[in-house]
Amino acid sequence: MLAIVGLYTLSFTQGMVIFAAATLYGIGKTFFWPTMLGVVSEQTPKGGALTLNAISGIGMLAVGTLGFPYIGALQANKQIEAYEASTELAGKVPGLVENGKLSALSEKSIYEVIKYKATDDAKVGELVGKLPEADQTAANDIMGGLKAKSSQGALADMALFPMIMLVCYGILIYWFNSRGGYKPIELGIGEKSPEEKTA
Repeated sequence: MLAIVGLYTLSFTQGMVIFAAATLYGIGKTFFWPTMLGVVSEQTPKGGALTLNAISGIGMLAVGTLGFPYIGALQANKQIEAYEASTELAGKVPGLVENGKLSALSEKSIYEVIKYKATDDAKVGELVGKLPEADQTAANDIMGGLKAKSSQGALADMALFPMIMLVCYGILIYWFNSRGGYKPIELGIGEKSPEEKTA
C-alpha cells in the first residue's frame, strides 16, 4: 500500500515533496524482494538455492524484458494525450493537432508483439521548422514542459503493478489463514515433506 501511494504521489508532485513521495515508495518497495524470497524459501525448502534463483530470475526477466519497454509505451501515450489536450500548442504549431488528434504519429512495437503509437519527432520538427524563430523557441518550450509532465504522469499507471502484488499477497494471506495460519515447512534429516506424506 505504501508503494502504491508513493508511486501515485510521484506522478504529480513537484519540488521537495518529490523526496517525501520517493521515500514513501522506497519504504514500500523495500518489502517486495525479501517477502517474495522469504515465502519461497519457507514454503519450498527442498528447492534450495535453485528455487530461489529461479523465482528471482523470472522476476528480473519480467522487469527487464517487459517492464521497462512498457513504461516507455506508457510515457509515449501520455505525451500524445498531453499534446492533444494543449490548446496552446495547437495554436502555436498549425497542423500539429487536427480535430483533437495529433497528426505527427509513428507506429512502434515492443518485440514486434505489442503495438503502440508514439510522437514522431521528425514530423514535429518539420512543422516547428516552418515557424518564425521566436515561435519555434516558444513551441519547443511548450513541448518540453508537456513531455516532462507526461513522463512523470505515467508513474500513476505504473501503480497498477504494486496493486496487483497487493491483491496476490492478500490472496496468499487468506489462503494461509484458511489453513490455520502461516507456517514454514520444516524438513528433518531423513523425514518426508508434508506433500510426500500425503501423496
